[in-house]
Amino acid sequence: MTWKIITDSGSDFRSISDITSDISFEVVPLILNIDHQIYHDTTDLDISEMIQTMTQSQSASTTACPAPDSYVQAFKDAENILCFTLSSQISGSYNSASLAKDLVLEENPKQNIQIIDSRSAGAEIDLLILKAIELIQANHSFETVISEINHFHEKTKVNFLLESVDSLVKNGRVSKIIGQMIGLLGIRLIGKRSPEGTIELAQKTKGIKRAYKALIREMEKSGFNGGQVVISHVQNHTAAEELANLIREIYPQTELLILPCSGLCSFYAQDKGLIIGYHQ
Repeated sequence: MTWKIITDSGSDFRSISDITSDISFEVVPLILNIDHQIYHDTTDLDISEMIQTMTQSQSASTTACPAPDSYVQAFKDAENILCFTLSSQISGSYNSASLAKDLVLEENPKQNIQIIDSRSAGAEIDLLILKAIELIQANHSFETVISEINHFHEKTKVNFLLESVDSLVKNGRVSKIIGQMIGLLGIRLIGKRSPEGTIELAQKTKGIKRAYKALIREMEKSGFNGGQVVISHVQNHTAAEELANLIREIYPQTELLILPCSGLCSFYAQDKGLIIGYHQ
């Protein structure tokens, strides 16, 4: 049985090398519209240039989810398909993939396709993908893989550590006064996802060291006790390593992976932002 793992660019993975030959992997990119320029969130996207354009732009930026046909083409070349998407509460990607599934199954009703709403973005999606690979390589059936992923997902969470909210100000989601205060006073925002898949403010703190400690406390409040962690970052590997080291000091057993953010995640987390996905 051949397997294929598909994700939109809400995941930070661009390729996965350490998988068996019967598993393939593909990213279906979103589109970013910034200052009248169109960026496709593919492997050749220059994140640094994109961030610079966002910073200099005075206008609101937007994103566009993949068209259903993009998913249709991705779904055709494997017997078992697992597709992970951005939260359906913040993107149309889940609906687009679901429509594609219906179209593909009309032609091939025996194919196995599962669309998984991550209710999240970034590092939490990465965790789900890693779990899917582990289950597939353990030779579980399609039904068992789905069941185990859903069980695993019940105990995964995500937090965001943001140093800038310029894009949110330009899009009218944060007031200019709050945006200026964050920039001038060195305030960091710690966000989390709701059970439904929306983004909420958990707390704010001043200074990066305090922010790290507050973030770890926020993780512990959500049940973290040394489980698997993925930290994705926007041009900020140093901060990701500092946070990782603090987590390891408290939880030396933690399995931890650091990744650069995708274009879509960089768009939302902005320059120097961190996204932390973790399993309890």
